[in-house]
Amino acid sequence: MSERSDPAPVVVGVDGSESGRDALDWAVAEAATRVRPLWIVHACPAPIDSGPLGPVPSLVPCTGTSDVLQEAARRAQLIAPEVEVTTRLVLGGPVPAILGQRAGLIVLGSRGQRGVRRALAGSVGVAVSAHARCPVVVVPPLHDVASGPSRAQVVVGVDGSDLSSPAIGFALHAAAQRGVGLTALHAWTPRPPADIGALSDDWIASQVAERRALDRALAQWRLRFPTVDITPKLVCGDPAHWLAAESAGAALLVVGSRGRGCMTGVLFGSVSQVVLHAAHCPIAVVRPQAVKVGRTRAA
Repeated sequence: MSERSDPAPVVVGVDGSESGRDALDWAVAEAATRVRPLWIVHACPAPIDSGPLGPVPSLVPCTGTSDVLQEAARRAQLIAPEVEVTTRLVLGGPVPAILGQRAGLIVLGSRGQRGVRRALAGSVGVAVSAHARCPVVVVPPLHDVASGPSRAQVVVGVDGSDLSSPAIGFALHAAAQRGVGLTALHAWTPRPPADIGALSDDWIASQVAERRALDRALAQWRLRFPTVDITPKLVCGDPAHWLAAESAGAALLVVGSRGRGCMTGVLFGSVSQVVLHAAHCPIAVVRPQAVKVGRTRAA
C-alpha cells in the first residue's frame, strides 16, 4: 500500500515531561479508537558549537532523545498493543517538527500547571494550532477531573456560521466514538434596542431568533448522527466564558477557528485564544479548511 493510501496517523509530540506523557496517553487512546497508526515525534534542536567565525551547528548528536522516544513507544504499546507505533526524531524546532508530519490529528501537551495557559502563551501550541492543516488537540494535566454541567460529554461552540460546521462534525464524531452526548453551546449578546421602552420585547425576539438559528445549525447533524444525544444550549454573554465553564469535567471541548494561514483571527483576541487558556479539559481547535475524521470501531 502506498503512503498516500495509508490512513493519516495521529501525531503526538513528546519531550520527556509529565505533560508530554499526558498527551501521549490521550493520543494512544484516540489512535486506538480511530484505528489509526500513532506517530510519536520528538524534536531535537540543533546544538551549537563555537567556531572561529562564530557559532555553527554541532556535529554531536542530541543526547537523551533515544530514551525519550523508546520510553514513549513502550508506554504506548502497554496502553494499546494493537496500535501501530512509529517513532520519529526530527532535528530542529518543535513547531516545524510537528507541522512537517502527514497528520490526520495532532496532539500536544500543556507545559503549564493551570490548564493550558503556559503551553499556549506564545509557544508551540499557538503556532501549531495556527498553521496545522488538521485538527489540533491540546491536553491539559489529566490528574484533576472537575465536575461541571456537561461532565463526560463533548462540548462544541456553535456560532451559527458555516465556519463552525467542521467543528460540529468533529465534535459529533468524537461523541459517537466515546458513546456520550454532545452539548452544542451558542452564546449571544442582544443588540441595544432603538426604543428603550421596547427592551423586553426586543430581547425576547432576539432570543427566539438565536434559538432558531442554533436549531437550524444542528438539524442536518441530528440526521447524520441519530444515536448521539445532542443538547442545544443557548446562553447570553461572552462565548469564551461560557465555553470554559461548560468544559469542566467534559471529555473534550471543540472550538472552531477563523484563521487563514498566519495568526490572524486564530488566537489573538479570539474565542479560541481565551478558551485555550481557560478550559478544564482537552481542547480541539478545528480550522475550517480540512477535517479528516478516521474510521471508528463499531459499537
